[in-house]
Parts: sequence; C-alpha cells; structure tokens
Amino acid sequence: MDLRRRLLGHSWAQLVLTVAVVILANTWAARTFWRVDLTEDRLFSLDLVTRALVARLDKPLTARVYFTRGLEAPYNNHEQLVVDKLEDLRAYSKGWMEVEVVDPSDRPDAQEEAKRFGIEPIQYRFRSSAVTEMKQVWMGAALIYGDRQESLTAITVTENLEYDLARALKRLLSEQGPRTIGWSTSFGEPDLFAGGQTPLERIRAALADEYLLQPVTLGGPGGVPEEVDVLYVVGPQRPVSERAQYQIDQHLMRGGALAVFLTNTKPDMRTLRPQAVYHGLEGLVGAYGVQVNRDLVVDRAHSGMMNFPVRQGNSVVSLPLNYPLIPKSTALHGEHPAVRGLTEMLFPFASSLTVAEALPPGVESAVLAASDATTSGRLRGVVTLDPSAFKARAPGEEVGASALMVAMSGPWTSAFASREIPRPMVDGQPGDPDDPGSRIREGAPARLVVAGSADFVANNIAFMLNLTDWLAEDESLIGIRSKAVKHPQITAPSPERARVFKLVNLLGGSVLLAIFSLGRWLMRRPPAGGAA
Repeated sequence: MDLRRRLLGHSWAQLVLTVAVVILANTWAARTFWRVDLTEDRLFSLDLVTRALVARLDKPLTARVYFTRGLEAPYNNHEQLVVDKLEDLRAYSKGWMEVEVVDPSDRPDAQEEAKRFGIEPIQYRFRSSAVTEMKQVWMGAALIYGDRQESLTAITVTENLEYDLARALKRLLSEQGPRTIGWSTSFGEPDLFAGGQTPLERIRAALADEYLLQPVTLGGPGGVPEEVDVLYVVGPQRPVSERAQYQIDQHLMRGGALAVFLTNTKPDMRTLRPQAVYHGLEGLVGAYGVQVNRDLVVDRAHSGMMNFPVRQGNSVVSLPLNYPLIPKSTALHGEHPAVRGLTEMLFPFASSLTVAEALPPGVESAVLAASDATTSGRLRGVVTLDPSAFKARAPGEEVGASALMVAMSGPWTSAFASREIPRPMVDGQPGDPDDPGSRIREGAPARLVVAGSADFVANNIAFMLNLTDWLAEDESLIGIRSKAVKHPQITAPSPERARVFKLVNLLGGSVLLAIFSLGRWLMRRPPAGGAA
C-alpha cells in the first residue's frame, strides 16, 4: 500500500512539474524571439544592420500593409511574405512597432488613405474558370514614424524585400539629407538623364530612390559643385580639356569620390572594325597611380555574348555568339563591399590596367576585377572585330591575368600641384583665371575607382548600385542588397576527378563489403591456442 501511494505521488509530482515547465516555456517564448536559419548566408534571418536600424526606434512606428486578398500566382504568397518580414522587424523593435494589414479592394476610405501614402493600384490579370480579365489590385506598404513616412508602392517582387524595408527605415531615422551623385556630360559621355528604356535609365531610376542626381558640366568657370559627393566620368568620346581635368582633380582633392570608366576602343559594328577613342585622361589617372593601357583584353573561354550577322542559306540573321572581346571576370575581390554578393561581371571592349608599384604615402589599392590568369590575354593593334579572328591566339598576344577595375583610397597630391591652373572657356574664349589661392595641392582622403571599359556600366547594374554606396560611404546596406537565394551549381569535374569518381562508384561497394566481411571473420575467428 505504501508503495502504491509513493508511485501515485510521483505521478502527480511529474504532472505538476510538466505543467509548470510548459507554462514557463511558453511565457519565455512569448517574450523571446529566436529562430534557426541553416542557409549559408542566413537568407531568411534579418541582417544585423536591419536589426540595428529597428532597434534605434524611440517612438511608435506603424507599418500598414495594403494588399488585395486572393491573388493568384506569382503573387499569391506576397502578402504573407511581407507580413512575415514586418513581424520579424517588430520582434526586434522593443515594442515600438505595430503591423496593420488592410484589404482596400472594397473600402474607398482605405483606398484614399493608401493613395495619400503614394500607393496606387496596379493592373493585374485575373483568371477564373469562366473568365479572364484585367482588374486593379493593391500591393503596397507604408511605414509611418512620427511626422515622417516611407512607402513601398508596388511590391511585385520580394527578393529584395529586406533591403527595401531597411532602406526605408534608414531614411526615416536619418537626420542627414540624401547624398548627391554627379554625372559628367561635357565630352560625349552617355547621357544618364536621356530617359527611355535603356540600362542607364534603370541605373538612374535605382539611384534616384536613394540619391540626388545632378548633371555636371566641365570646362567652364568654377569647379565641380560643392554639393556633389560622388562624380562619375563615364566614357568620354572627345578629348577632355585641361580645364575639365583640373576640375576633376580638385573635386578629388577636396575629398569627393571619383569613378572613371574609360573606353579606348569602341566597335563599328557596320564595318566590324575598331575605332580608337582619345579621351586624354591617361595622364590624369596615371598621376593617381593607375595606367590605362591601349590594348584589348581577350578571353576565349570566359566571355559574354553579342549579336552578329550570320548567313543561313540565302538570308542573313542576327545570332548571339560568345565573343572573346567581352571578357567575363570571375576573379573578383570578394572582401570588398562593392563586389559583395556578386560572382561575375562583363567588361566589353576592355583595356587592361596597371597599378603603379610605388603609390603615394597613405594610398591603398585593390583590384576589384581581373581576367582569368590562364585563358585570357591582351592584344594590341587589333584591326578587325570579326569573331572568327579570335578563334586562336594571335602573334604577340600577351597571356595572363589583367586588372580590369581598381579601387583606391587615401590622400593624393594634386596632378596640377606644380602646373599652371588652366583657364576656363567662356563662349569659346579663355575666361578670367582662377584665384591661385583656391587651388588644393594636398588632398583630403578620398575614394577613386578606375575601369578600362565604359560599356561595363550598362551591363552590371547591381555592381553600380553597390559601387555608388561605397563611393558615397553609405555601404551599410550593401550586404542586405546582395542577399539572394542561390541554388548550388553543379560543375563538371576534371577528367582526372571523373575517373576517380567512376572507380569509386564501380569498386567502392565491393571493397567496403570485403572489408566488412574480413572484419567479421577476424572477430569470429577463435583465439590462437583455443579449443577447436
């Protein structure tokens, strides 16, 4: 009887302890947010930068999600993904953030409210078993923080959702206005502000979300406007005047960031002949420690594609062909913020770069991209762009890796420190000279990027956004933008490894079985001197 009472007491004690543990565990879980993310880059967890941003909240932040319910693929999960991401943010907000979800489809008051936040309905193709029609749906979100607000007006893709939310949070919390990006427009450069459906227009639209964009005219009185933080000089087609070079130099000397993308050779696709471009900037960038060589980098194994006329029977059609003069760089500086998250970049009609062995004191350099060391080379004196001319190595071709883009940082001495200040041109005539006291001979620390291909800009939009952030010293969000789901790539093994895999596949099972059988036989074998 005593034993039975003890067992019953133990059972009740176990039950009480189990209930207590469950209550305590649920109480702790309700107050503590945690998750396990087994992906390599923690793709489904908030970045530390995003957490730090939401942790800075010191007053209520309201996130209002305006989404039409019942959307079909590919938008059927978008609302849940947006809400889940906002709930993640709320968990790190220390109670300052609330999430509200509204379907404004049949609510005129909610529609008017969404429009006040800049969210407009978008056209959506709706299909049912009986009808296919176009209808207007809502797919946006607004963040309200005191008297400030930021909106995600059309969330049609979710790959960069965390970056978009982090960028909106940063703008809400920042007391500093947006940086200004200048784009040189004086010497035949491609026009960033021309509009139209072009790659440059996509770059302009992406940059305009974060920065102020401003065309910069060089060669006249004054200099690069003081408000310009980053100056792009991309593909000048005419010689850049001495006065313009002086203005570029002084922008760098006062600590402004500078990116120079130079093309020494442009293609004439009608005649398939190269045309030399003389921009005159070799001396200026050479004074900073980078030489842009007059050659063309060629890579027959790793290259991009280009359309060429190909005869098929009695007609000529345009077909994409792998083109050795568009080298594909996979040798990227993975630790540099501007290249983070990227695996390859195309450099059409690129010239190689040479970094000076002795750089100015305090100046550091990093090769952001280089061609392949074993398959690429450098050609001089190219006379035709016909793809058939590059099937085999040409006489005089220099084989080996070439630097294609270089990033530098530090203080430079002015390239015009010991030269006369060029006078500005006004209506085709020399204008009044500058005050000699306005010249900066020893510069402040600055950032400089030089590349040997101007066509690179339009072919590498993701990198250009990263680069602008780095040049503007606003690189905190680069790691978030580069987060993406990457499927493992299956690459063909070398012939030697393939033979090893084949032998293991054929003989591995038999060898393991033989080893196992031998081990079992040894274990069961009677000891020496034992009974038979």
